Amino acid sequence: MRLTLSKLLTTAILATAAHAQNPQPGALAPANPQQPNPVAGPTVTPIQPVVLNGLGETVLSPRIRNITQVHNSMPHKLVGIGIVAGLAKTGSSDRGTRQAILNVARQLGLNLTIADVVGGTTTIVTLTCDLPPFAKEGQPLDVKCEVMTDAESLRGGELLRAELRGVDGKTYVVASGPVLVSGYVAGGANAQIKKNPAATGWVQNGGLVIREEPSSFYSESGALELRLLNPSPFNAASVADGIKTALTGSPAKVSPVDSALVRIELPEADRTSENAIKILNYIGDVRVPVVNPAKVTIDQTSGTVLAGEGVLISPCVVGLSELTISIVEDEAVSQPNPLSQGETARLGATRVEVSEQNKALKKVGGGATVADLLQNLEKIGLTPAQLVSVFQALDQGGFLHARMEVR
Repeated sequence: MRLTLSKLLTTAILATAAHAQNPQPGALAPANPQQPNPVAGPTVTPIQPVVLNGLGETVLSPRIRNITQVHNSMPHKLVGIGIVAGLAKTGSSDRGTRQAILNVARQLGLNLTIADVVGGTTTIVTLTCDLPPFAKEGQPLDVKCEVMTDAESLRGGELLRAELRGVDGKTYVVASGPVLVSGYVAGGANAQIKKNPAATGWVQNGGLVIREEPSSFYSESGALELRLLNPSPFNAASVADGIKTALTGSPAKVSPVDSALVRIELPEADRTSENAIKILNYIGDVRVPVVNPAKVTIDQTSGTVLAGEGVLISPCVVGLSELTISIVEDEAVSQPNPLSQGETARLGATRVEVSEQNKALKKVGGGATVADLLQNLEKIGLTPAQLVSVFQALDQGGFLHARMEVR
């Protein structure tokens, strides 16, 4: 007789607690994907988080909770505009800031004109924060402040009460409080010192949720859907197999929808928030193997190259040449003799120097792992800029068997 989903999960959790209180040698919690029955599974060998296969490549087996996310539980991006006051002459004095202060003063019953408002100690800022799913009324949130005007620093300022709205135009968060800034600006009439961005700050726990956004664990079709953080067909199939094994004996149907989504379908009677929390908590500790992404990421600004272990390079020959062009501007002053009728003049001269160093062709063997790849590239002695050029050439020539991403 097949157990209902609620009874199955309750029995499995109790069995897990019993194993944790009185563990047997080699015994595992029932959430292990290699157990055929999550309620009364036999003792099995635990899955190791990191192992090596026959080729020497690393095989990772992370927990499902670390590589997936509930598909329809996205944060709501909120934005607003506020006023930061109490600045030590590092604020703004433009008309927009003074008009904003005037509006606040009139709302509080003060009859002022814009000529009565003096700037320099206030500024207008943009406010942003993320409203997490299932956020409750009164929950504190961190709010980020960024200067909109020519103010130099937010250090020492305090955010006046402001509203943050969502894409639907409704107010979800009200924020106020002191602004924390990591940077600073100090200087005088002829010199100035800056460290870290001083025009950006945070109001820690300064935002309060005043409106709850409806959230649900289930999609419109009534299914639990897990989105993979690193999509691939192998990872989707691996996560689906792990969940199927963990929920063996339950009426849940598990299937990989595509390379980025795994769906868990439940009977209509079991589609409750309580069951969703139990399922996510139960399958979250299941370890499943994932594939290493075959991708090379290049940052052209810093010359950083990030290559995964699965990157392969076909045997090839690389030739490098260093061409250095130096352009030097020399200036000289022509000073006439004291009794002559000549005039002092500046004379300019441009000197161009070209130096070229050719390097012999060097062989690059096929790299099956990161260690092999680094060993091949270290033999050439590449600089960061040359390394970027070499990877671009390998990709264009078809010798790089991976996806390349240039930033």
